[in-house]
Amino acid sequence: KAVSLTDFMNSTMQSVNDNDYQGNPFQQDLVFRGFAASPLIGTPQGLSVYVDGVRVNEPFGEVVNWDLIPVNAIQRMDLMPGSDPLFGLNTLGGALAITTKSGFTFPKVEGTVTGGSWGRRQAKVSAGANNGTLGGFVALNYFDEDGWRKNSPSSVRQAYGRLDVQGVLGSATLSAMHANNTLVGNGLVPYEQWK
Repeated sequence: KAVSLTDFMNSTMQSVNDNDYQGNPFQQDLVFRGFAASPLIGTPQGLSVYVDGVRVNEPFGEVVNWDLIPVNAIQRMDLMPGSDPLFGLNTLGGALAITTKSGFTFPKVEGTVTGGSWGRRQAKVSAGANNGTLGGFVALNYFDEDGWRKNSPSSVRQAYGRLDVQGVLGSATLSAMHANNTLVGNGLVPYEQWK
């Protein structure tokens, strides 16, 4: 029932919390035992994040754009603590490995529609199917809100697709992720500017 990936991890994982400096659910810092994975440049990064084995920390500043990863495409998450050179540079506090759904692990259709305060509305659709050899999966996420204060709207459009081929000799996967997001995280401002 979480709005964003960091919100979900904050409520379900041990030793994990989030900081909401920007005031936006998709721009939160994830902190694990004092080490951060943040979308804000200048935050000392200490966690590596991988989606299906591909590192998603940005090359400049090691930031993690959480708004690019659709929650309804996630099959499993593993948070491995400690500094391990296996996960590359700047993995000081641990690594988060995210595995996405496929047509073989999620052969069904699922959708949710939610709404809430401050004009919040969200629709998520996930669909997967396979014929034993070829499997496909698609996840779409639409999110809009006016924000809890003036001039702080958010708009998130996420799409994820995956195609898998399984045979006797092995398997191959092709995946694509697209996001078109507009996030206004004003951060902390004086009360006089909030009115």
